[in-house]
Amino acid sequence: MGKRFVFLSSLAALNLIFAARDVSLAIPGPNSFNSVGNIIVADGAVMARSSFPEPQNFYYIKPKKTVSVVVTGYSSSVDETDDTPYITASGTFVRNGVAASNFLPLGTKFRIPEIYDDNVFVIEDRMNARYDGKSWVDIWFDSKAKAKVFGKKSAEIEIL
Repeated sequence: MGKRFVFLSSLAALNLIFAARDVSLAIPGPNSFNSVGNIIVADGAVMARSSFPEPQNFYYIKPKKTVSVVVTGYSSSVDETDDTPYITASGTFVRNGVAASNFLPLGTKFRIPEIYDDNVFVIEDRMNARYDGKSWVDIWFDSKAKAKVFGKKSAEIEIL
């Protein structure tokens, strides 16, 4: 009963705030979650959106196969790339999630669960020809320092 009383008093305070601003507020039950504007109500507690993690749209893609690879990092440094360091081999701009490989076709999507959980990477770039025929994946980083800190790792990738 105490929890519901706190929930109702929070609801009453919010209704007063929103009534003054002519905004409607949909309130969920005490054991549910709802996002309304910049306010979140969860389990009877009211908090600002910034103090609560953003809900994610999760779905699981079953991998087609798993491959053992060497994973390294690269950046858009001229000494690591060609004369267009911010353009990938597929013609897109580099960004988080871009990867390079010579043994996988451009557009191949994959995960590295041991290192990056469920993050999905896409092969959009190529590596130096000395990596032809090798199971090697290069992940793009926004700085050379971050790529060096990442280093070189052996991992299993899930090809999607």
